[in-house]
Amino acid sequence: MLIAEDFLLLAVDDETGKTANVDNLGVRLAGALLADLSDARKTLLRGAPEAGATKEEREKAGDATIIVTDNSPAGHIALDAALQAVLATPDAPARKVVEAISKDAEENLLAALVERGILEKEESKLFRMLPVTRWPAADSSHETALRANLTKVLVEGAEPDERTATLISLLHGSGLIAGLVGKEQRKAAQERAEEIAGSEWGVATVATQVAIAASVAAVATVGAAVAAAVILQAQKDDAEGAAPAEAAPPVETPAV
Repeated sequence: MLIAEDFLLLAVDDETGKTANVDNLGVRLAGALLADLSDARKTLLRGAPEAGATKEEREKAGDATIIVTDNSPAGHIALDAALQAVLATPDAPARKVVEAISKDAEENLLAALVERGILEKEESKLFRMLPVTRWPAADSSHETALRANLTKVLVEGAEPDERTATLISLLHGSGLIAGLVGKEQRKAAQERAEEIAGSEWGVATVATQVAIAASVAAVATVGAAVAAAVILQAQKDDAEGAAPAEAAPPVETPAV
C-alpha cells in the first residue's frame, strides 16, 4: 500500500463511500505520492533542508528540485502518473510539481483501490439527473489495522516508524485526526500529531503542512509531504554515502 492510499482510505467513509471534506485533499495526496516516489527510489531531491532544520528552513522545502533517477514504470496507476508529472515539469520547484501531480491524484488512487478490491465504485443519479459516484469499502481489513496502529501512536504513546510518521505528518491539519479516536481522546491525539509533524524525529517528520493554493497567486502553507519526501531521500542518501545521481534522461513510458 502507498502512503497516499492510506491517506485516502482514511478520508473515505467505509459505509457511505463519501470523501471527507478535506482542505486541499488533492494537494495532500500529491505530496504523499511524492513521498512514495522517493521511497520507491524513483527520485532524488536537490536543495532539501537537512534533518534538524529550523521551522523556517523546513518551510522552504517547497523550493527543492526533484530529480528523476529511475523513469521505468512502477506498475501503479497513481505512482506512474505522478512520475510522469515530475518528468513533465523539469527543474520546477517541488511545490509546482506537487500542484501538477494533484490534478489526477485522487482519481488515480481511487481507481487503484477499486482494482485491488479494497473499495467499490457505485454510480447513481441524484434527483434522477445529477451523477453521483461513491466509494464504499469492499475490504476494510487493511484500514482497520492502519487505524489501530495510528491509535497506538496518537493515543498510547507508541513511537511511530518512518512510514507512520510521514502519514501522521500529512494527516496533521487535515481534519482527519479527530475521526481516528474517540471524542475524549481527540485533544491528545491532535497534540501528538502536531508533535510528530513538527519534530526532528526520524527522517520523515521534520515538515509542517503542505497546502498549495493552486488556483490563487499565494501559497497558503508549505511543508509536510514535500518536505517529508525531501528529507526522507536526503537522509537515505547520507546514510548510504551516496552522491546525488544525475537525472535519468526522459524516455517514453507506457501510458498509465
